[in-house]
Amino acid sequence: MSDEPTQADLGTSANLVARPRAVLIVVHHPEASRLGVAVPLRREQVLGRGTGTFGPGSMDDALLSRRHLSLRWSGRKGRLLDLGSLNGVTRNGERVRESELAFGDVVGLGGMLLLVAERPVVPESEPGRLLGRSAGLAEVLRQVDLVAPRDTPVLVLGETGTGKELVARELHDRSGRPGPFVALNCGAVGDELVHSELFGHTRGAFTGAGRPREGLVRAAAGGTLFLDEIGEASPSFQVALLRLLQEGEYRPVGADRASKADVRVVAATHKNLGTGEFREDLAARLGRWPIPIPALRERPEDIPLLARHFAARHAERPVTLSRGLVVALLHHGWPGNVRELDAAMERIVVGAEGAERLRRPPWLAQPQAAPARERPSADELRRALMATRGNMVGLARRYGVSRNTLYRWFRDQGLDLDALRAELRK
Repeated sequence: MSDEPTQADLGTSANLVARPRAVLIVVHHPEASRLGVAVPLRREQVLGRGTGTFGPGSMDDALLSRRHLSLRWSGRKGRLLDLGSLNGVTRNGERVRESELAFGDVVGLGGMLLLVAERPVVPESEPGRLLGRSAGLAEVLRQVDLVAPRDTPVLVLGETGTGKELVARELHDRSGRPGPFVALNCGAVGDELVHSELFGHTRGAFTGAGRPREGLVRAAAGGTLFLDEIGEASPSFQVALLRLLQEGEYRPVGADRASKADVRVVAATHKNLGTGEFREDLAARLGRWPIPIPALRERPEDIPLLARHFAARHAERPVTLSRGLVVALLHHGWPGNVRELDAAMERIVVGAEGAERLRRPPWLAQPQAAPARERPSADELRRALMATRGNMVGLARRYGVSRNTLYRWFRDQGLDLDALRAELRK
C-alpha cells in the first residue's frame, strides 16, 4: 500500500457548498412535497396566506391570515411579530405575540413549521444510505466522493449513533471496488486471535487449527475492510494493522510466504486517537483522510426527514407527524443521534396503535416547558439580569422557563431590556 496524497494535498473545493446564511426551512407542511424548501431570511418580510413565500401555492392555507406575521432579521438575531392573525403564531411550541428570534427556533403558523437555520439547505442527496438535506451531510458526501476512488485509508469520526458504518458503506459503494465490504468490531477481538482473525492461518499452524482459515484481509480482497471502534483495538491489533498499512502485505499464521494485500482500510471511532494508549504512528496512518460526521443536533434540518423515514419503515403504512411531535423532535438533544431517533420513532409508532397521525407521546418532553412558579419582582429581574451580564439564555435556565416567558416577564414589569443592556455596557 503506497503512500497517497492527503486531504490537504487535493484541496477542499469549498465552492461546492454554499456559504452559510440565515434561512427559513419548511420542516412541517400539509403538503409533504414542500418539506425541506428553504428561502433566505430577509431583513424584513411578511408571511401570510397567498404570499407564496416557499413556492406557488405554498401559503394557500385557510388557517393563515393574509398578513399573518412579520419577521425582521439582522446579523444573527431577529424578531417576529404576530400581525393580528386569527389563529396565532408559535415559537418553539409556545404561543407568542412578539418575540426575539434566533438560530434553531421553530416558528409555527397555520399548518406550517419553519426552522430558522444558520447553514444553507442543499438539494437532497442522491439515493443512497444517507438521508438528509443539511450542509453538514452534504460536506460528508463531498468528502466521500473525493476520496472514494483512491486507496487512501479513511478515518470516520463521530459520536455514537451518527451512522459511521453507513458512511463507510457509502464510501465503498462509490469506490468502484469490485470486492466485498467486510466489517469488524475491533473491541471484540482478543490479543490471542488478532493475527488469525485478520490474516488467517494455515492448517496445523497451532493447536486446534485443523483446517486453514483465510482471515478478514483475504475475505475483503478487492473491496473494503471496515474496522469499527478502532479506538478499542488492543496493542497487538494495532501492531498488526500498522504492519499491514506500512508494508501492504500480510502473512497468515503458519505460512512461509507473505501475500499482497488488495484491500482498502476504513476505520471509525468516537474517540480522539491522539490521546491515551493508541499508537501515534497508526493514528497518523489511519487519519490521512478524516471524515467527521456532525451530530444530529448539529443538523436539525434533517430531523423531520429522518423521523418520517423511520416512522414509515416501522409502521409499514402511511403515517403523518403532528406539528407538536415535529417541534418536540427538533428540540430534543438526541445524545444517541440517529440511532436514538430511529428507536424513538419505533416506540412512537407502536404506541400509536395503528393511528395514521403520530402525536407527541408523554415521554418526549415538550420543548422549553415553563413550570408553574411565582413571577419574580421587577427588582429581582433587574438584579438577575445584571448578575448574568445580560445573558438571557442563562437567565431563562436559572428560572426554568423559556426565553419567551422571560421576555414577557420583563415586559409585564415595565422593564426596558434595551436600556438595561445599555447600562451593562457602560
